[in-house]
Order: sequence, then C-alpha cells, then structure tokens
Amino acid sequence: MKNSKQKKQQGFTLIELMIVVAIIGILSAFAVPAYQNYTKKATLSEFPKAAAAAKLAVELCAHENASNETTFISECVKEENGIPAKFVLNNIEISVVKATDASVSGAIAVIAAADEVKGPIAKGEQYIMAASYKTQGLEWGASCKAGGKAQTDYCPN
Repeated sequence: MKNSKQKKQQGFTLIELMIVVAIIGILSAFAVPAYQNYTKKATLSEFPKAAAAAKLAVELCAHENASNETTFISECVKEENGIPAKFVLNNIEISVVKATDASVSGAIAVIAAADEVKGPIAKGEQYIMAASYKTQGLEWGASCKAGGKAQTDYCPN
C-alpha cells in the first residue's frame, strides 16, 4: 500500500487579505490628499520666482516715483516707470494691477496666474503678492486664489 500524506496548505486566508486591503484603503485616504497638497505647493513655488522681476520693478518704482500711497498707485501700475506689461513666463502669466482689481488688501498686486493647466494647478489659479506703501518701504503679503476662492492649504508664503 501506498502511504499518502496530505500536503499542508500554504498562503493567506481570505480574511487576512481583506484586512490588508482595508488597512491600505485607510492609509491611502490620508495619504492622497496630503500628496495632492504637496504637489500643488511644489508647483506653486514656481509662481513667486516667475513674478520676482515684476515685484522688483514695483519696488524700484515706489522708491523712485512715489511719495505716498496715492502716487504709488498712480505711478506704479501703468506700463511705464519700469513696470512691465502683462507677460508670460513658463506658462505663468504675470501682471501688475491695483489691489482692488485683484480683490486683495494693499495698494498694488503682482499676480502670477497659470496660463494653462500646469500639473495639479488648474488654468487661472493665482498667486498674488500685494504691496502696501509704508514710509519705511513696501510691505508685501501673499495669498492664493482658485476659482475666486482663497486657498490656504498649499499657498507658499
């Protein structure tokens, strides 16, 4: 007679596999939004660099042509006194406008907006640097907008 031995089964049970899938699902529920904010913040970090030339032009204009906030606004928004016209750099549209036109506080705003979809950034999302005229110099603040709403989760400061 033959001796027959049963082979021991190897592998994972169905319940063990379901537990692993549930754990992965829970972890990804936290990781995916955090990763999306990370990639948006990384992409938006290009915007202040792209707008640096316009910001410098506004600072220079304020130093040379402005004696108060009224002259600062009147002299440093138009396309003269070193202020550049609207331009596009690396698919980022840069413009200098009155802060009231950008719905932000301050006197003048330098707006960097996505000219087209740029990775996780939608067309039209904005990084806004607003300058207020002070006797000791300009005071800058930064904010982000997407679809007309303020975005704080991924806005670089």
